[in-house]
This record gives sequence, C-alpha cells and structure tokens, in this order.
Amino acid sequence: MFGVIVSSCILSLSLGLLVRDQHAHPNLPGFCNNLDCPRFSVLQTFKAGYELRQYEASKWVMTNLTTMVFTDADDKAMFDKLFYYISGNNSIHSKIPMTAPVLREVFHGPGPTCESTFMTHFMIPFSLQSNTPAPTDPHVYIRDLPVMKVFVRTFGGRPAAEDYMNELQTLADQIGTSARYESAYYFFAGYDSPYKVSNRHNEVWLKAL
Repeated sequence: MFGVIVSSCILSLSLGLLVRDQHAHPNLPGFCNNLDCPRFSVLQTFKAGYELRQYEASKWVMTNLTTMVFTDADDKAMFDKLFYYISGNNSIHSKIPMTAPVLREVFHGPGPTCESTFMTHFMIPFSLQSNTPAPTDPHVYIRDLPVMKVFVRTFGGRPAAEDYMNELQTLADQIGTSARYESAYYFFAGYDSPYKVSNRHNEVWLKAL
C-alpha cells in the first residue's frame, strides 16, 4: 500500500547541537525532550495501541524534494538546509532554538515508476510563531499547518526505512475500515538524538478524514 523508498537516516538530531528554548511550554509530553513541540489533544485511544490526536495550528520551516529514489544523501541535505536556517541562515541572522519532532511528510507517486515528494520540517518555536524570520535559502520555506486530526502509532528503537514503512502499514491495518484517512500522503516523526540509547520515541501519522 505504502510503497515508497525512505532514507534509513531519517529524522536524525545531533545532541550537541540542540539549543533549548527557555520559554518552552511546560505541559508538553516528556517525549518532546524539553523542546517546543506541536500542541495536541488525544481524542481517542484504541485497544490496538494507536491514538487519534487533534493538533493545533502551527508554523514550520520546511524543504522539499521530488525524486524517484530517496537516498541517505538526500535526507542529510534536506536536514542540513533546515539546520542552517536555525543556525542563522535567516533574515535576522540569528540562531533559533531546535524543536521536536523532525517531521517528514511523503506524497507518494501513483505507481512504482512515479516520483514521490518528500518534505522535511522543523517546527518554529512558540516564541517566533507570530514573527517568523524568513529563510535566505530559496529552497527553504515557511509553512503553516492547519488544525488537523491524525491517527498516530508510536514505537521505539532506531528504525530503518523499512521499519517506518512497516509501522505505517500496521497503523493502516489497525484502522482498517473503521475510519477514513488520507492515503495520498503520510508522516514520520522522530523525536530523539541519535545518541539517546533507551526509551526512544518515533511515530507514524495518517491524517483522519
């Protein structure tokens, strides 16, 4: 169902490069690692272990790539563009605190020989959501995500590309015909530094319709 190639180094964070926002929201879940993180409410928890969440509207910095085969080099290049933005490659030439998660959205092509579009996002910190510095890289954009409901499956470990895809398929199978969800695109979310050993937190999302 979800036959898209995804990089095995997806959603990596460097522990030594995280800059924490001194005004981080105090009620965010622990898996946000004391970083600003999109606010949500859990609408329903299902026996199979997944959730239906409603996310508040939020602002993100993102970059995108349309390709037939998405490689580790592509993944790193996209991450680096966003990291350069928060490191000062922005209109105020200022460092911006890191947030969580690193969010990957994938619009998969209609067939195995079609290109797919990959979008990597960092959320803009709460303190800058209403006055966001513009990117100076023409391939980096500011994006507003509206209020949305998503089905979420959580899992641990250090997932490779096939693990994300397997978890996504499991989530789709668990939902089955009990609810409708967007099948043209999906999300992967990673919250942890690669140096974190235990209690790692990863998610796959399907937007509820």
